[in-house]
Amino acid sequence: MDTLTRMLNTHPKASSMDAALLATCLQACLECEAVCSLCADACLSEHEHLHHLTHCVSLNTQCAAVCQATAKVLASSGQGDAQVLQAQLEACRRACQACAEECERHAQEMNMAHCAVCAESCRRCEQACQALLGSVRA
Repeated sequence: MDTLTRMLNTHPKASSMDAALLATCLQACLECEAVCSLCADACLSEHEHLHHLTHCVSLNTQCAAVCQATAKVLASSGQGDAQVLQAQLEACRRACQACAEECERHAQEMNMAHCAVCAESCRRCEQACQALLGSVRA
């Protein structure tokens, strides 16, 4: 059992959500935040192609911010409002989807390895948010 799952299982106010799904989503959000920030930085270092990457940098920055906010909401979900949690998860799922689509395009068309890594992380987070959404009761 990983540390996040153990922490969730020891919380005095148990969440109605599956602890493993919650831990997976929380970890995916934290990873995606860091990866998107790193991808934005990498894109800014692509001096030759920078004019093609401005939208990607914006999406990376937005996705990182949404993932960070989602991780904070998930970390306090034991006493939160289910509708707020659903809205946050949906926002994160959508931000990850948009960022992944843009990064996949750059990975394929421009052979940018950092964008391929970012797209993979965004897709994992998108899927984890979708899975957790299915277990949230309004």
